[in-house]
This record gives sequence, structure tokens and C-alpha cells, in this order.
Amino acid sequence: MIELELYNALWLFVVIFMLHDFEELITVEKWAKTKEAKIKSQNKWINNKIWEFWNISSYTFAKRDVFIFLFMSLMTFIKVLYLESYWSSILFVSFVVFVLLHNLIHLLQTLFIKAYTPGLYTAVLLVTPYTIYLLYRLKDAALI
Repeated sequence: MIELELYNALWLFVVIFMLHDFEELITVEKWAKTKEAKIKSQNKWINNKIWEFWNISSYTFAKRDVFIFLFMSLMTFIKVLYLESYWSSILFVSFVVFVLLHNLIHLLQTLFIKAYTPGLYTAVLLVTPYTIYLLYRLKDAALI
């Protein structure tokens, strides 16, 4: 098995997460239009909140994603710059755990509304496995 250098593995995390954000960005508008009737007919408070969250334009979603990308890049830059620092590990691992919780929310949203939600596929098939791999690599390097 080919093993990435740790610096590369850290930066690849940003790329992997942005692929997830691209899935959300590409699907968000069409999803809101096609799922509105189904979700509102279920007449459940949580389902309506999920639909309201996703009922935004791709442009609005992209503006939000710019801040996510900048924050994630900053967290990664700090970790790479201070690779062996305890505080950078706490900061970075906290963010990585937040990403795992974000992926769990994708699953929960899908279960609540009983339909695909934007970002589900890459959250489950790409981001979660890579995030677990990255945590393993940090642990293996004795950085967490």
C-alpha cells in the first residue's frame, strides 16, 4: 500500500472535503425543488427544518463554502506549520472530529426524510473513510 507523506495527507484532507462541498453545491438547488412537496407532506418539524437548511441557491451555498474552505485551509496550514505541536494537534483534531459529526448529520438527515440529502454520497464514501485514515496517520505519528 502506498502511504502518503503526512504533510500531503493533511493537505489532501482539504481537497477531499472540497469534493464533498462540490457535491452539495451541484445538487442543492435541484434537491430543494424536487423534495419540497415530499418533505412538506410529511408534516414533521425536523423534516421542515432540514428542507429549510437546504433550500438555498447554489450561489448562496458557494459563498458559505468559501468561508469553510478558508477556515479549513487555515486549520491545515497551522497543523502543517506546527506539525509536532500539542496545541495544533488539539485544534486540528477538533476540526476533524467536527467533520465526522458533520458527516453523521448527513446520515441523520437522510434517515429523517427518507431520501438523499446533498453531500450524502461523498460524506459516506469519501470524507468519512479519509478522515478516519487521517486520524490513524496522526495517531501513528504520535501526534494525537
